Amino acid sequence: MPTGASAKRARPTNQSMKGGKFIEKGRWAAKGTKPLPEQASVQHILILIIVHGCRKVLFIQTEVKIMLYAMGLFFGSLICDFLPLPRVYMGQSDNVFNVYFVKVAWAWMILVSGAFILLTSATIGCGYRTVIKRNMSRLVVGTVMWYLWSQWFFGYVENRTGSCLGKAIIRNKYDCNQEGFHWHSFDISGHAFLLVYINLLIVEEAKAIVGWEGIRDIIRLEDHHRNEAQNDPGESKTVLDTLSNNDLVVLKLNYEQFTPYIRGIFCIMTLMSVLSDVMLTCTIIFFHTMPQKVVGGAIAIGTWFVTYRVWFKSDASPGLPGAGLFPYQNLKEKTKDQAPLRRRSSLCKEHKDSLPKFMGMPLYGLKKDIQEKKQEAERADEEKTGLEDFGEHADFRGQTRNGPFGDFGSSRSWRR
Repeated sequence: MPTGASAKRARPTNQSMKGGKFIEKGRWAAKGTKPLPEQASVQHILILIIVHGCRKVLFIQTEVKIMLYAMGLFFGSLICDFLPLPRVYMGQSDNVFNVYFVKVAWAWMILVSGAFILLTSATIGCGYRTVIKRNMSRLVVGTVMWYLWSQWFFGYVENRTGSCLGKAIIRNKYDCNQEGFHWHSFDISGHAFLLVYINLLIVEEAKAIVGWEGIRDIIRLEDHHRNEAQNDPGESKTVLDTLSNNDLVVLKLNYEQFTPYIRGIFCIMTLMSVLSDVMLTCTIIFFHTMPQKVVGGAIAIGTWFVTYRVWFKSDASPGLPGAGLFPYQNLKEKTKDQAPLRRRSSLCKEHKDSLPKFMGMPLYGLKKDIQEKKQEAERADEEKTGLEDFGEHADFRGQTRNGPFGDFGSSRSWRR
């Protein structure tokens, strides 16, 4: 055998040459693996905790919230109509929250919810103006409903059902107040209508954030799919498969740019919802009578139901919040429902000689141990089978024990 440096054996490696490049093989090979999400920072985790807390506060089941509104407007108002109430700051019509929030509540609604709808629709619509206009039209519908009810219908009912105390000849509320008299009528509570309606609209429009954080994972998987589609035609598709390359670029850009603002506006919407509930409680306790508040709240609930639960679900409508060029909500629930079926099918297809895996990667280090255990099991089966066959031939067993060699050599040779 030759000696020297040239006689040394090459060290085995897990790489091979193909086209002048090393191709990695073995358990560290990345072929067929999906990209992992980026490591989250502490700041990102804290922001998600705050958003999650706002979701817990805002996304109370709508039916439960409506039931609480109905009970408060009826029973709460009925009790407060007969109880002597103390004079407190929140019971005065000139308190700071009533002046700067309730009096201009619809302007706050347009400003905050409009910004939220604009940014979310620009993201899930990949910048297309048709998608943005369609989502923004829901706010236009809500504004029209608010104006028709509070600025026209309520005033019409008040004028038609009232009379001027002290001078009955005056038939108009404005003229009665100008003369220094009091106009007595059925005054539907505009505050009850406004606060209930705003709260329900905020809850509905904020639902666009459900599943929002999962868009990042969908984009990452779609990038992986488009890069691996040529090498692996069987690669599973995502909901972004119908988007063009330009649309995908716009989606990634808008998502990274607008998501921090969307989270912040969502927290502001939660504060508006909480403040609306507080001011509605003050209205129930201190202002108007029970029938006036019940009618105002009932009109708000009915308007919300007709628009968001009936009309917006049809094709000839602005559509529901979260409508864009691709679905991104309720994807995790579908995956969970399908997971047991996929797991059972994979178990059925698992071969007896397949290696155990950890995080999807085969454990090649256990291959030798598995082969040795398999060989030992085969030898044990052969010995067991040989003993059973040997026991069935009694005559031959006797000859072997007392054979010409006088030992068990012949039986051992036969077993082998």
